[in-house]
Amino acid sequence: MKKLPLLLSAALLLSSVPFTAFAQEADQYADRMKDVVITEAEGNQAELGTTVKNIIEVDGLKFKDLNSNGNLDVYEDWRADIEDRLTDLISQMTLEEKCTMFFHICTCGNPSGVDFSDPMNLWAEEIFAEAVQGGTTGKSMWYYIDQLGITHFLDNSNGTPQQQIVYHNAIQQMGEDTRLGIPITLSSDRQYNAWGGMIDTPHDALATCDDTELASVLWEKYSKETRAVGYHVLLHPYGMELGSWNGEDPERAGEASKVEIEAIQAEGGAYACAKHFIARGGDASFSTATENSETMTVDNWMTAWAKALEGNPKWIMTNGYSTGLWGQSHVDFDAITMSYLRDTLGFEGVVLSDWGAQGSDNAGGIGVDGTNLDELTIPERYAYTINLGLDQIGSPDTGYNVENPGYTSDIGAVIEAVNQGLITEERVNETCRRVLRTKFELGLFENPYSDAEYALSLSASDEYIAQQWDIVDLDTLQAARNPETVETERQVEAKSAILIKNDNNILPLSADLKVYFDSTAAADTKSAIISALSGYAQVTETMEEADVVIADCTSYNDAAEMMVEDAKDLGKKVIIVSNCVDPTLWAVENGDAVLFMTFSRTADHGTGAGGFITTTEPCVYAELLYGVRVPEGLVVKEIARNSEDQGTEWQNLAGDIGADSYVRMLLLAIMKTSENNTTPNNYGDPLICYEYGMRYGEQGDFVYDTLVLPRASEEVTTESDGSTSTSVQTVVKAQAGVPFDIYVLLWNNGSSDITTVQVMDGENVIAEKVMAVNGGSWRVVRMSVTIDTPGEHTISVGDQVKTITIAE
Repeated sequence: MKKLPLLLSAALLLSSVPFTAFAQEADQYADRMKDVVITEAEGNQAELGTTVKNIIEVDGLKFKDLNSNGNLDVYEDWRADIEDRLTDLISQMTLEEKCTMFFHICTCGNPSGVDFSDPMNLWAEEIFAEAVQGGTTGKSMWYYIDQLGITHFLDNSNGTPQQQIVYHNAIQQMGEDTRLGIPITLSSDRQYNAWGGMIDTPHDALATCDDTELASVLWEKYSKETRAVGYHVLLHPYGMELGSWNGEDPERAGEASKVEIEAIQAEGGAYACAKHFIARGGDASFSTATENSETMTVDNWMTAWAKALEGNPKWIMTNGYSTGLWGQSHVDFDAITMSYLRDTLGFEGVVLSDWGAQGSDNAGGIGVDGTNLDELTIPERYAYTINLGLDQIGSPDTGYNVENPGYTSDIGAVIEAVNQGLITEERVNETCRRVLRTKFELGLFENPYSDAEYALSLSASDEYIAQQWDIVDLDTLQAARNPETVETERQVEAKSAILIKNDNNILPLSADLKVYFDSTAAADTKSAIISALSGYAQVTETMEEADVVIADCTSYNDAAEMMVEDAKDLGKKVIIVSNCVDPTLWAVENGDAVLFMTFSRTADHGTGAGGFITTTEPCVYAELLYGVRVPEGLVVKEIARNSEDQGTEWQNLAGDIGADSYVRMLLLAIMKTSENNTTPNNYGDPLICYEYGMRYGEQGDFVYDTLVLPRASEEVTTESDGSTSTSVQTVVKAQAGVPFDIYVLLWNNGSSDITTVQVMDGENVIAEKVMAVNGGSWRVVRMSVTIDTPGEHTISVGDQVKTITIAE
């Protein structure tokens, strides 16, 4: 046997300035927190971890006496089949204990995360503060576990690995100390929370890097590190939602999500909770996308979900805030949508509602069976959705006799629904089996405790393990982390960067060019990037001294425009870095080069720790600009030319930005009849097409084809041998002062690139348009022109030439 001290030394805890208070309060835990006693796995013996319950020995093997009856029960016997263990445990549970399995709440009822360095949040046996919605409830973890019997918590708290292990092991001790010793399941909105609140998963970058093998390595590392500090269910991914980080193509979105789920759930990792069925995130929810379109599409959304479910996520979260296939009630109350998930897609795992979705504001409408949901009591409302297949009600807080449940759910309402016969015991047991199965499969009944030494071996550097230091910024954090993980991330940072424009191959920069750097980012980020650039070339203090200006745009605001305009007024070459913001037409027109950096890893949900750069690291930023690393990313969501085109797209149809209704109908028909509900990427008129991405040193090879000018029908009268005849002929013709469209087919026989298409009237440019064309592809160019002077005009686009008559 060995012991894991639950109360770590102050030296180990004192590893980050925002969390130093924990060490100062540590002695207040001493009388409550117990050491974890480990029975090591050896031969046929399973590893056990216990703090308060006894170990019993049977047949020369050791087991935890979780219900303290001195006997080995089936559910305590790690040799038994899980289904048999479930049956035994459920048979010993009271109705109240069973009904608490329907609830999944935030630690301390606080969705913002909890400061567990305050011992009151862990151990207080009284309600110690007035409840504040969106903040503290004044109830401790002991209260929720011991008094209310809750065993599922969403935790978005901050801390180093070793700090979080102290908090989480204390919570597990409370679970072990209950009547049946049921361990606690901890979930997180943050896919990567080993270094809680400092950094998270770079979702967009893992899509645009277009390398699922590399992404899978990182997803698996993140999951194992996060599992090692005490998390069990990660509320991710949601890249199968069309318009989310995996884009709008259902085949790509589904396949990438499948790989992500498999990586999260690799051996030693956590379980994945795919969300939000059908869709809440991305560019629009399913219902909003349908409302903003002329048609309701289902096949493309479900193609992505069906492919993702091949990865076998153990949990799924619904979009309880919005309508689904039925359209007249929110998803959790929609029998058609819930049946599609359970019956058509065949999902057998845990179905969890989004947080607060059972409130009166979200539970109205008309059910498929005609039920007026607004007229239901709270027990009836809970029974309605539970009987449709919902297993857990997610909410920030919970309790009994709750007025207007929503933000706070009501345990008593489920108990009342069972007592009234609205929910059968069979249905209750079904949910208990599903949610408790996760605990058994992950081995939590044997050892729910985390080992700081093991966690640090996964997540930390040897130097940090040997001697911890204060983590105050990105540099001190990266030095503390596992160098293999850091290097994998840096590969993703580079591969996910998308080269949009590169006139005259200005990138990568030559070291003999003097550069000036400015940014719309915070001052500390700007300073860090300048420092990194200084390792490759001279960074000037003024724009006038520089050969090249690097304009880092985190948003396209007045400050960004001023940076670029000042540089252009001085005749400087301008490199625009579009830093986690879609490049605009203005950027493409004004930058000699445009580099789109998509890497961002701000903590998802909760209150993240401040002081950390969460976009592309300054060292990688400089390496990209100077060619040490190269951008290899691809656009996964087409980028609109303007906000109007963006606002009028059909959000449930890929590839339609800038298209007219006729083209959208063609795309809709193609989507409905293609094998994987995909659409072409070059039928619309976006600024940047799906799968576009330039490469250093490569250029496009543009060829123009088939110039089309407007035609008009005219009657032509001819005389011959004294007779007159009339015929209709078409002529190339337009009216003076009246706009008309011209078309040309633009081929790119080289690599992805941008060109400016110009319409010439003789020697004069009368219209131009920026066109980005994927390598080996084509675009139809449509441009509106107006000619005021009547007469014959020679119109040319590239090498395509035609004559048009402009009538008065």
